[in-house]
Amino acid sequence: MRRYFRALAAAGALFLGACAAPEIPFDRTHENQIQHIGVVTPQFPSGAHVILASTVGQSFGLIGALIDAGLQQSRDSRFKTILEQQSFSAQDVFLAKLTSSLESEGYVVSTISFQRQGSDFATRYPLEAEPKVDAYLDLIVTGYGYIAAGIGNSTPYRPICQVRARLVSAKDNSVLMQDLVTYNPYGRADHMVTIAPDPAVQYTTFDQLSADPAGSVKGLQSAIEQTADTVGKLLQRGP
Repeated sequence: MRRYFRALAAAGALFLGACAAPEIPFDRTHENQIQHIGVVTPQFPSGAHVILASTVGQSFGLIGALIDAGLQQSRDSRFKTILEQQSFSAQDVFLAKLTSSLESEGYVVSTISFQRQGSDFATRYPLEAEPKVDAYLDLIVTGYGYIAAGIGNSTPYRPICQVRARLVSAKDNSVLMQDLVTYNPYGRADHMVTIAPDPAVQYTTFDQLSADPAGSVKGLQSAIEQTADTVGKLLQRGP
């Protein structure tokens, strides 16, 4: 049961994260002051989830919940094995693409090692860290993996990824940008930057997904890279 509720919590973080913080567009009047960005160690979930959002078991109370819990655990475990066999690191993929995206905008990018307290944005940043930076980019990846709205051909499993992003001035701790980016938004999609899923990456059943390890991992990698690239574009400089 605990595993089941953890899965529901992960789904809730993906679906309801839009309410977490107000949007603050990047004020480009600051762009000349921000040359060097320090990307602090992002908050990442412990692993990917493969979520079936609507199941038959939800109609059968505790017994249905126990069955769903076992199936959820099985999907997550099997997909974890697939990712390990493919030597896939979601965090490495995300940071590599984000760095590339920011550098293409002309920023100098450094990674800042940071020990987080809790799962929200940091309240303090490592001011003593070297090299000195102009702003800190704080990232909370609330979830990633695959999701299906239900059972059937019309509700296939597709990749999903969501990240909360905040740029904070190193000079005075003011928030220069804050937003939520979601690849394949499920449910409400207001107050966030959304990325439509690739229609070529979908699986009617989890068995089909797990039978295509290379394809399913490649699809997830693309989703994570597009999410990271979109975060970088939020800090796009003016013409």
